[in-house]
Amino acid sequence: MKMRLRLSVAVLVLVGASALYGAGPDNPWVGVLWTKGAVSVGDAKVSSGTTVLPGDVITTAPGASAWVRFRSPASTILLADTQVTLLASDSPSFLLHHGTVVVDEQVAEPVSVALANGFVLVKGDAGTGAECEMASVGNSATVTVKRGSAEIHAQGAPVTLHPGQSARVEANPGGTDEVAGKINRVIPQGQIQRKGQVQELPLQLNQVINWEDLVKTLEVGRAQITLLDGSTLNVGARSQLRVIKHDPQAQQTDIELTVGKLEANVQKITAPNGKFQLHTKSAVIGTIDTAFVVAIQENGGTEVCGVDGTTLVGSSDPNITQTVTLHKGECTFVPVGAAPTAPVADPSELANLLGQTIIGGAGPAQAGLFGLSNKALIILGVSLAAGTAAAITGIVLATGNTTSSTTP
Repeated sequence: MKMRLRLSVAVLVLVGASALYGAGPDNPWVGVLWTKGAVSVGDAKVSSGTTVLPGDVITTAPGASAWVRFRSPASTILLADTQVTLLASDSPSFLLHHGTVVVDEQVAEPVSVALANGFVLVKGDAGTGAECEMASVGNSATVTVKRGSAEIHAQGAPVTLHPGQSARVEANPGGTDEVAGKINRVIPQGQIQRKGQVQELPLQLNQVINWEDLVKTLEVGRAQITLLDGSTLNVGARSQLRVIKHDPQAQQTDIELTVGKLEANVQKITAPNGKFQLHTKSAVIGTIDTAFVVAIQENGGTEVCGVDGTTLVGSSDPNITQTVTLHKGECTFVPVGAAPTAPVADPSELANLLGQTIIGGAGPAQAGLFGLSNKALIILGVSLAAGTAAAITGIVLATGNTTSSTTP
């Protein structure tokens, strides 16, 4: 029996490895999925060894379960009736829509689990790692730590849980904001204005970005927003950006830059009617497979430089139909109410704008597969139904038989 188990695990790892290596540079893989029962990615039923990508929505049916092995030494188990969306990030990250997950983390790099209007960072202790269960129950979500720690970020100061502690995250039944991505890197000086909320959220690492959120950087603040499809938006200092729409399945994205500078690196668009458009006061910038950088001048005009691939630039005035196509190293200027100027190669200006937008830091996690643990194989056979998580409004801490209420 033990020999059969070892052979099964070896086959799964080999299948997963071959799937990963086939992901390709345009689809940076997040990890490998193992399944028990009916599990789907998007609308398609999948089996063990499936490579999962940024933006994939994983759903387990009643009585089913799944196990995601991330590229780094971390994993998460999805129990029955659970749905998550995988986020593009330098470290393991996903959005919990509903259900129950168990996060296992073995290194210092935390695992980020996004909830509506907040997120949880699961951090491992040296030598012991971390184990944290998150489950939605009715209009609240419960976070329980068995090893390591969990840092809950909502409105107000973060709340940190240690082994043996749990927190009930009270939810707003009306919270239905659609997630566009998250803050992947940051120089934390700025705010996020969420639609329908008076209080602004601090600009901080791993903060979730929803549709219609206004991201504002201050004097020296910068932020890298990683969208669900893996595209990145590097926001320079003293800038204001709004994610109007980001639908990774339809590959339709609309971004608005009202002030400042932005560098966009766009994942290749292959879906019919797919598009990526950036709007400013004077310009509309579109692409399907490129990177470009934009700067808004004091007079409202827009400077655009191509970083890679091809970029189509036109006027925001619908009566002006003239457009120009930028290639790598070429720049154009779009005055308010006028057509874009002819492209001019200007590598020094391109370097200057990139230097004012991109944030340095660690690159994507190194690829690597790690063997299945006995615990993962056992938990895959467990099922547990759960409710739906929504917007965070308060946290109730519990240790043993005592509780204390905290509203961040």
